[in-house]
Amino acid sequence: MIFDNEPNNWKELQNFVGQMFNECGFDTEVSKVVDLVRGKKEIDVYTQDNSSEYKPIILVECKFWASPISQETIHSFRTVVADFGANLGFIVSKNGFQSGSYEAVKNTNIRLVSLKELEKEYYVKWKQNLTKQYMPYADKLFPYWDYLGKMPIDGGTIDFEKQQLVYSAYRPICSLSPSDQMLKGFTRNYPMTIPVINDELAQTGTIQIATDRQYFDFVEQNKEQALRHFKKLYRE
Repeated sequence: MIFDNEPNNWKELQNFVGQMFNECGFDTEVSKVVDLVRGKKEIDVYTQDNSSEYKPIILVECKFWASPISQETIHSFRTVVADFGANLGFIVSKNGFQSGSYEAVKNTNIRLVSLKELEKEYYVKWKQNLTKQYMPYADKLFPYWDYLGKMPIDGGTIDFEKQQLVYSAYRPICSLSPSDQMLKGFTRNYPMTIPVINDELAQTGTIQIATDRQYFDFVEQNKEQALRHFKKLYRE
């Protein structure tokens, strides 16, 4: 799924939800104060998908309670969502919901979920947006490893084994493609072992990528270094 760890408190739960929607490409604010019919109300997570045709507004209430969420809490949040005119509302609970809660939101725009259920709901959107964000970096690397790609500007040759090592070290970036943005997307096999190289383009060890979160974290942390190392290999 999207996160490798579980939140330890309410604030972390709120931040996890905010981070997820932000990484989906939504305009997101955590702890946003909004105007309602009867005054102001602080919303745990306010988010809007401005990339879609209808630009839906979503309000999220995060509950890191030791007990299931009561129907009274759900009815209160329904009023907030209705008064604000949001398109959708989520209550994210650590420990579920009391009996009758799901019946209380039947035929409404309120969804009752755990964090993992919310992650599953937005996983494809999350992966599509991160791929879109990092594709420009993958495109810059493509000519360096494609067999019909560029040649060194000095007209010399490239050490094939060294090229393969650099490619392997940055394979998570090089392998990003439009297929990652398809509805079902391309599924990678984990764990993935990646060589670590230094500025001399020599291997110094390995790292293992075991989840999508680790995969995209690797891309973020290495996107600039990858291009720098390929340029060095090609003597640019």
